[in-house]
Amino acid sequence: MQQLEPKAEIPAANFSLLNFSSSGRVNTPENRQNAQEPAGLIWAYRLLWLTFIIFFASTAIGKLWDRVWHATIRFDTFWSPPHFFVFIMTVLSGLLIATIALTPNLQSWFGPGIQLPVIKFKLAGSLIILGGGLIMLSITIILDSFWHGAFGLDETQWSVPHCMLGWSWLTIILGFISARLAFRAYRPINWFTRLVISLLILEFLCPAVLGPYYLMYSPNLIHALANIPIVRGEPSAQHMYRIYLHYGLTRQTSPLFIPFVTLFAGIAMALLQQIDARARVFILAPFLWSITLMMRDCYTILFLHYDGVKHIVDIPRILAKEPSLWLPIPLFVAVILFMLLKRSSFREGRIFAISGLVFGCLTFFIWHSANWMILLAIPAAVIMVLGSWVGKLIYKIVEKPRLDMLLRLLLTTCAQIPAILGVIDLIMRKTTP
Repeated sequence: MQQLEPKAEIPAANFSLLNFSSSGRVNTPENRQNAQEPAGLIWAYRLLWLTFIIFFASTAIGKLWDRVWHATIRFDTFWSPPHFFVFIMTVLSGLLIATIALTPNLQSWFGPGIQLPVIKFKLAGSLIILGGGLIMLSITIILDSFWHGAFGLDETQWSVPHCMLGWSWLTIILGFISARLAFRAYRPINWFTRLVISLLILEFLCPAVLGPYYLMYSPNLIHALANIPIVRGEPSAQHMYRIYLHYGLTRQTSPLFIPFVTLFAGIAMALLQQIDARARVFILAPFLWSITLMMRDCYTILFLHYDGVKHIVDIPRILAKEPSLWLPIPLFVAVILFMLLKRSSFREGRIFAISGLVFGCLTFFIWHSANWMILLAIPAAVIMVLGSWVGKLIYKIVEKPRLDMLLRLLLTTCAQIPAILGVIDLIMRKTTP
């Protein structure tokens, strides 16, 4: 009978190598790190994201709701449901930020404290940007109600309250970015979060800088907006659209559009490069942003029944006939060119200048009403370089806030720019029949 060889002895499992906590969890390095994190850090980070979700969701819903409301319901009071909703959610976001700022165990994680002239205790720089933007947004909403009563409803996007609205939203987004950067030492920023940050910059920077050029593409589009049934019987709305037409405040007709949009592109490219210079974020963010703009513009064509469009299948006819209605700002092409030129021996300033020149030419080919406007691509090279300098300065402020730079940022975005453009808006109102 064949005799089997004895099997090798199986070593006993060494369970002593596994450490269990009192709660029964294995003490892996990750669990030990989480267990050692202060409660203040955990709650500060959670409250930051909670505030951001409340603010961003309410702003997105409120903006969409407001546009649909004005296009379907006659204006009878400023405190319409969308306006009231945005105001309440802004106050709620402000209260959450105030709670963080007044709780030392929470606000200490938002960056080094800065001594303000009036307040006796120090506040984190990121919270100053965030709180300042929320305060100005709340003031803006109330000011808008007064402005309508004092100066009428025929206001362009350069009116003081409308301009303050766009810049306050941008300031708040910069505050959230500054707060998230302050948590880098405890919560590293992955590529997806950087992508979201980049998209937020593009989405809120563009309307703030472009003003009326953000939505007014061409005179034909203005005529379509003025002929919305509910708007057709509103004298103030009709006068507002006459202001746009009288002064040519459209992408297609205004000689100011190429300089303005190039300034936006320079600021945006510099900010995106500082957030993440890798191609998967630096290129992907403008691409996704461009896609969302094209989708929004196609929906606008359908909503307005533009040139007889009643069904989705009718949209391609308009897209081929008027590319100015749906082609996005050529930021994606400028970013691609920038990345290609980065591989050359050119200095960064020259790369921005070449990108600005090409960007200006592409913008001309999409939106222009006169051939001489191609000459505006020449100063676009210089404006792109100027925009990149502004973008780097903004990132420097949000990354490492200082009192003098913070006050300059808040004063410029929430007061000086709206005041200057607001005067221009009032002059245009008075001089347009």
